[in-house]
Amino acid sequence: MKRAFFVTLGIVVSVACFALSLQGTNQKQLTAAFAGANYWSLPVMLGLLFLFYWLKTLRWQWLLAPVAKLTFGQLFPPMLIGFAANNILPAHLGEFVRVFVVRKKYGVPATTVLSTVVLERIFDVLAILALFGVGLFFTNDLPDKYRNAALLLGVGASVGVIAVVVYLIWTEVFLTFMTWSMSWFPFLPEKLTTGVIEMLRNGAHGLASLRSGKAVFLIAISSLAQWFINGLIAYVALKAFHIDVTPVEGLIVTGVTAIGVMIPSTPGYFGVIQVCFKVSMEALQVPVAASTVLGSSLYYHMSMWIPVTLLGLYYLQQMGFSLKDLQKAAVE
Repeated sequence: MKRAFFVTLGIVVSVACFALSLQGTNQKQLTAAFAGANYWSLPVMLGLLFLFYWLKTLRWQWLLAPVAKLTFGQLFPPMLIGFAANNILPAHLGEFVRVFVVRKKYGVPATTVLSTVVLERIFDVLAILALFGVGLFFTNDLPDKYRNAALLLGVGASVGVIAVVVYLIWTEVFLTFMTWSMSWFPFLPEKLTTGVIEMLRNGAHGLASLRSGKAVFLIAISSLAQWFINGLIAYVALKAFHIDVTPVEGLIVTGVTAIGVMIPSTPGYFGVIQVCFKVSMEALQVPVAASTVLGSSLYYHMSMWIPVTLLGLYYLQQMGFSLKDLQKAAVE
């Protein structure tokens, strides 16, 4: 029942977002936008996409190194399988699928793998906030409310960095604070609260090497590089449709999109990505037709969705798993 509710909610959200993204568009202009697009940009986008996942896998290898000496070649397929699962399975459960594959294939405890995935998300959020804030700050003629948001994001990113440092170095202090914080939400099941705390404790022990300042620095730089590359993909997609934006504005689009895909939606984030592009262009006051923005968002979306899904399904078959296995893992 609960799963059906979230699936239904995701469909409603995606349909609503797609309807919003269609406002002000018409079929003739959309067809003209696709006809006039520069498709020589596609190899560039695919190259950047490979570099994005190469860095993500390398970072994951570093995070797992203290407890599991897995190679890049062993981790790249599970990484793609997880993201393919996000594209085709409901509830955005690709990260848990990734945990399932590594546990089944290499015998690494699920809690250990999951702790690295959680830490990945922390670094991702900090990197996205930092680059989003930089993009907002250096964009000309931005309304004050958006520029003020850059300052707030900078503060938020700083608080996040401090929290990660405390978690890694003074783990018990951090866990005590987390336990106290969660006690303010009595509606949270005790099993969930206990599970989160234990996962964080196990994760901190398993990630002891990250107490090295050098390791944290390298992982942080890698995270920033990943999302800078993602911003470049958005920039190239917009320029392919002759939309006058700068690379810095591409970072803003990526930031808005990364935040947007956190909300419940259908597998693959259909509708959400489109409305995020629309909102970004309106906030940046870029003079461009709505149909052109929609075309660029679809181009950006499909240039990532198709290759990641196909590669993920290929690796799924190569590693001896099936879609039924992934669905079972997601449910568990």
